[in-house]
Amino acid sequence: MEPYIEARVHKNWRWNYNIGGGQLLDWIGHHCDIAHWGMDCDNTGPNEVIPIGADFPPKDAVWNTATRYRAEAKYANGITMTIAGGHPDIRSGTKWIGTDGWVWVDRSGYDASKDELRRKIQKRDKDGKVVEAYAAPKLGEDIIKSPLYRSPGHHRNFLDCVKSRQPTITPVTTAHHSAIPGHLALIALMENRPLKWDPAAEQLLNDSAAAKLLGREYRTPWKLPA
Repeated sequence: MEPYIEARVHKNWRWNYNIGGGQLLDWIGHHCDIAHWGMDCDNTGPNEVIPIGADFPPKDAVWNTATRYRAEAKYANGITMTIAGGHPDIRSGTKWIGTDGWVWVDRSGYDASKDELRRKIQKRDKDGKVVEAYAAPKLGEDIIKSPLYRSPGHHRNFLDCVKSRQPTITPVTTAHHSAIPGHLALIALMENRPLKWDPAAEQLLNDSAAAKLLGREYRTPWKLPA
C-alpha cells in the first residue's frame, strides 16, 4: 500500500515499480516484437540475459524506475540482442546488424546502411516542420525472400480474422514472448547478475532468488486461481 498522489497516476503510474515497469517494460513489447519477427523468434526467447548496467533512483522515490539501462540477451541461434535506453549510441527502435550492413525501423520510420535499401523522402515532424527522412523503397522479389504478413490495421485485421479464423498479425502468444526479454533484463539489472533461461519451460535456471521476481505476492483477499 502507498498513499495516493497525483504524480503516480494516469500515464505516470509506469515510473514506479510498485505498479509499473519503467521505460524498459513500457517499450519492450513494441520493439522486441519487431526484433523477434525478424529473428524468427516469435515463439521462443533468449537462453541468457546479461546485465550491463542501470541507473536506479532511490527505491522510496515517487518515480523509482531505471532512467538508464543496458542488457544483452543471447539466443540459441547465435544472435545477441542489446536492450537499452538512455544511451546515445542506441537509437530508439529496432536495428539488425549483419555481415552486409544494417537495417533500422521503428513504428514510423526506416533507415539502412545501403543506399539501394532506402529512399529519401520529406515528411512533417510533430511541430509541422518539413524534414528529410528515409523510407523503404518498393523492393523486388530478388531482395524480398520472405513476404511479410500485410495488415490494414489492428482493428480491421481482428475483424477479418474473426471471419477467416486465421491468426491475427499480433497473436497474444507473440505479445507474451515479446515481453519476456524485457522482464528478464529488468530482473537481471535489479539482481546485477546474468540469468539463465529455459525458453521452452519458461523458467529461470538455478536462481531461486531471481525466480521470485517473476511474480508478485497478491494482497489479501486477491489471489490467482489455480
